Amino acid sequence: MSNLIKLKDYSNVSEKNELTQEKLREQLLKLSADNVFSIPEMSDEEKESFRVLANFNGKLWTQNYTGILQIEDRNVFISSRFDDDSCFFTQYILDKALGMKINIFQDMKPGVNHGGILEQLLAFIFVEQIEHACRKGLYRRYRTYECNDSRVKGKIDITRHIRLNPLNNGKIAYSYREYTIDNDVNKLIFTAYTYLQKRYPDTMKSLEKRRKTVGECMSKFRNIMQPASRQEAQKLVQRERRKITHSVYHDWEEVRKTAIILLRHMGISVENDKDKAQNKIHGVLINMNWIWEKYLESILKDKLKEEYCLKAQHEKKIFFLNGEGQGKRTLKPDLCIFKKENVNTNTPVLILDAKYKNAWSKAAVGEEFEESVREDCFQILSYMYGFGCNKSGIFCPVVEAEEEAPKLLDYTIRKDETNRKDGKFYLLPLQIPKSENKIPKSENNNFKNFKRKIKKSEGKFATQVKQILEKQILENLEQK
Repeated sequence: MSNLIKLKDYSNVSEKNELTQEKLREQLLKLSADNVFSIPEMSDEEKESFRVLANFNGKLWTQNYTGILQIEDRNVFISSRFDDDSCFFTQYILDKALGMKINIFQDMKPGVNHGGILEQLLAFIFVEQIEHACRKGLYRRYRTYECNDSRVKGKIDITRHIRLNPLNNGKIAYSYREYTIDNDVNKLIFTAYTYLQKRYPDTMKSLEKRRKTVGECMSKFRNIMQPASRQEAQKLVQRERRKITHSVYHDWEEVRKTAIILLRHMGISVENDKDKAQNKIHGVLINMNWIWEKYLESILKDKLKEEYCLKAQHEKKIFFLNGEGQGKRTLKPDLCIFKKENVNTNTPVLILDAKYKNAWSKAAVGEEFEESVREDCFQILSYMYGFGCNKSGIFCPVVEAEEEAPKLLDYTIRKDETNRKDGKFYLLPLQIPKSENKIPKSENNNFKNFKRKIKKSEGKFATQVKQILEKQILENLEQK
């Protein structure tokens, strides 16, 4: 595939020439969540609302996804709006947020075969799926072994014994069943994993480094089986089409499907493969809203660990209780920050929400609040009310300013009750540096320079958060 169309997330593409083919536009507009892999895996609710492109006010906009799609003879590459051709921002944030230390997007150029890039993204998903599935143990199923030796166990096979042992040689033909990890599904998974290791050794080593469970799993497979040859792999793909329905091993079903897709993508085809046509995967997409949330947590995790406790996503509070104490709504802030000695009070000193979309980036540089942030404001207010917290903030990205950098903005939330203090809402922008492609340095040196600048921005953001927290502690002491 030599044709490459480049898009950016959260961007208007109606007035550009990228999507010149009407057929391609229609295919992207109708693309189903079932035909793409996503990082992270989509929930059922997210699958229903999934869009790569969407019409808004008569214009065509990309959504919150980056990644690569293969539509017929076209490659569609969606990068971050903060990226130039170097893709330093995406490379850095994926490593910082997920430990996804793979440098692949720089190869997104016309005239290049992009199958390897897609395979490496699939490799990341594959490794994540294996790590998740291993939490409930390795996949096992019953397998029948046919033996002919003196160590008899199981059922003696008379017919086979007469055929194999016409003379008394001390051997007996028998068969037995065992619940084992030595089965065709695991061999399929191990074969796909081994192929990836051979093709992309550096990428796989990087992915394994932070996921020791995956390495241990593959070591166990290696001790009892060998990866299938190309011819054997075809038979495995043909044979192992049955879904894994066992409730304990349900997570291994996604691993099995990804293994088959990887083997097919690497050229392991099966004749009359109807499933391939019905379940064609068009590419891999990365949910940048989710990545931005993980990035927020990664910045503050080390900066605040001595005095504060960070809780991401899992804190909930039930709204609209009925007579039986059951609720219809739960609150799930991106990040709640607690003072360590008060962590059990369930009242954070600060709630932060990560917002990657354009509207908050514009608000951070002084533009008027758009209508699209209205729901976000209500969401923040509900967090503050539900958790009894009087300080909250939005963490959003902005492009590096050419003159004066955007500052922390704070807003007062007035309350009618005279016996309660006013709440505070903060807008905390993080500056994204521009790549210095004009400087005659190597690409590696430019990326080092980019990292130096963005780490400086992260330090400034962490300092602002500390100042807000220290101010909150002083206010609490004054109240006492």
